Amino acid sequence: MRMVGRCLFVVFVLAASSVWASASEVKVPRVASVNGVDLYLNELNQEVQLIAPMESFHGGMSAEKISEIRQKALNALVDKELQYQDGLRKGVKLDEDTLEQEVRLVESRFPSEAKFRKALDASGFTEKSLGRYLERNDVSEMMHKREVDDKAAVSDAEVLEQYTDNSKKYFEPVRYRASMILIKVDPSSNDKQKATLREKALELLKKVQGGADFAQVAENESDDMSRIKGGDIGYFHAGTTEPEFDKAVKSMKVGEIRGPIDTIYGFYLIKLTDKQDAHQLSFDEIKDKIRTKMVEARKKQLFERWMKQLKGSAKIVYYMKKATP
Repeated sequence: MRMVGRCLFVVFVLAASSVWASASEVKVPRVASVNGVDLYLNELNQEVQLIAPMESFHGGMSAEKISEIRQKALNALVDKELQYQDGLRKGVKLDEDTLEQEVRLVESRFPSEAKFRKALDASGFTEKSLGRYLERNDVSEMMHKREVDDKAAVSDAEVLEQYTDNSKKYFEPVRYRASMILIKVDPSSNDKQKATLREKALELLKKVQGGADFAQVAENESDDMSRIKGGDIGYFHAGTTEPEFDKAVKSMKVGEIRGPIDTIYGFYLIKLTDKQDAHQLSFDEIKDKIRTKMVEARKKQLFERWMKQLKGSAKIVYYMKKATP
């Protein structure tokens, strides 16, 4: 099922408790007009749902945040209408059979036709306006694909050129891999309690240095969730862990076990399991990431250019506080 249909289903069910609309409203207010086509509050509700499900509005969200989401939703609604109108001008539309299937698909999420009709009424939709809302979303998606996604391809030659011109950027710093055991210390602990926990850490250090399996001891004794992986925390770069932990790792040899390392979280025992030297990334190693980044940048540029063109020739009127375009 399309995401739009799912969101409509959610909003219809929650319509009576919506912060934007009430089931008792006879006429749904306009929120904007795009080239003479009115956009309504119930449609804005759907865009709000896409940004933040209604449940979150009952979790203490500030008025400022709610206003921010409402403005963002209004911008999205206006943009979709512009894209939809652009699609119609260029012959992109849904045929009647497909649109009918879309509406029936939304209806099928309800236990009966009567409850579907009741949900429509509560949310301020008619079957016709629901169909237009669904068509707008589908056409705007098709137009986005046509005007943005399909034009954003990056050739192999462009990727290679980007790599060649910026090779110094594609450098992998030293990476470490380690396993750890944490004996957690509560910040409110007194000196005696800390000394007791440090003694426990020392006992575990002697145990693993004496040949006990580090992973097994970590699983049984560590206060960190990494215990479920035998203490393994995977690969990381210098500077991404606690300063004391970081300093210790930098001076260790692979296979070495050290501790207790005193940090704000408690006492660590560390086993360095691998170290990979800094190196220049080859083209094959980094080409996919370069392509992804280039494609995303091109999509952003294409989308902004397209929307600037559409807005430049459009007449947009706001009937509620205008969001920043």
